[in-house]
Amino acid sequence: MSPLTRILFVSEPGKNGVFVVVRDLIRHLHQRHPEITVDLAWSSRRQLGEADVLAAEVRANGGETLDLHVSNAPEAGDLPAAFALWRLIRRRRPQIIHAHSSKAGALVRLLALLPGMPPVFYTPHAYYGVARAGGRKEAVYNALEAAFGRIGTTLCCSEDERDFARDVLRLPARQLEIFLNGINTDTFSPASPEERAALRARLGLPADARILATIGRDTPQKNYGPLYAALDRGFAAGWDFHFAHAGEGSPALVGALADPARGHAYEHLDAPADLLRAADGFILPSRYEGLALTMLEALACGLPCLLSDAPGFQGLRHVGLNGIRWLPAPAAPDFEAGIERAIADWLTSPPGPLLEQVAQTRRIFDRRHQLDQLIALYRAAVR
Repeated sequence: MSPLTRILFVSEPGKNGVFVVVRDLIRHLHQRHPEITVDLAWSSRRQLGEADVLAAEVRANGGETLDLHVSNAPEAGDLPAAFALWRLIRRRRPQIIHAHSSKAGALVRLLALLPGMPPVFYTPHAYYGVARAGGRKEAVYNALEAAFGRIGTTLCCSEDERDFARDVLRLPARQLEIFLNGINTDTFSPASPEERAALRARLGLPADARILATIGRDTPQKNYGPLYAALDRGFAAGWDFHFAHAGEGSPALVGALADPARGHAYEHLDAPADLLRAADGFILPSRYEGLALTMLEALACGLPCLLSDAPGFQGLRHVGLNGIRWLPAPAAPDFEAGIERAIADWLTSPPGPLLEQVAQTRRIFDRRHQLDQLIALYRAAVR
């Protein structure tokens, strides 16, 4: 077996969770495996989270970067992007290529049909069709994923995603691996009372109120409409807590609350750990997820979590985490009422971090452990 010395990562113009996974993986290699040179193909379109800074770090560590200038949807610019990517591969000769999300996965696996290409890994970060909402767009994406999924190895970030790939896309089980997302369990940890007070002051949150938080962009996937409708009814009925939302579009959502004084919005937080460590609970009503980093981070902070019974969350039922309150399935007719019931139940629970949950999350989802497992997969695939 040859030693692993060169990897190429290709990422769609990712935001938030996808970017964090790619960033953390590259920084882990730079810090703990300097014998491996990392190259990066990315896109400056739709970026968030200082992707250009990450590209500069790659170059500073001896790697080469390529701006593909593509969006996350099919477009005419994909062909010149694929040609530029092929030239990078021919020039740098990586031993492994790891593509992240659908656009990068399509470009890389299309090129993998050419002779002389190295082993390819692909991480979907939540298949578009995993929500099973139907429609022409979903059918197109499913067809593409089913065709490309027979090329290389797909790394699913949850059992739910693996089951979708196997049962709906009909991908061969031998080409599917589960690689759980990992988080920094040093950064995401329960705050002391003193830290919590300082964080609330910094964020402009009330010192003594109970605070329910969420982190996510206002997109159909995150499904915030039913949550905000439930908040309006609950606040009108006398709920005594404050709600904090960090993510693109959150100021408009919070500003439209019937009682906006109980809402706090942050379009972008440089340190999302600050909000989670300042909060008393976390809610995410998504239609589907891969394995949401914000949810794992909230669990690591010891927060009770209110999660929809949706793909990407359901695998947690088998882990035994004691702080999860399950909302109904997002398509259920009583979904909004289920949100109200779950929040009302959370309000009656005693405050304070769930320390057993913190220990379980550290054991299963610590980033360093997960990334070392991934690098072992890379090494085993080197020809």
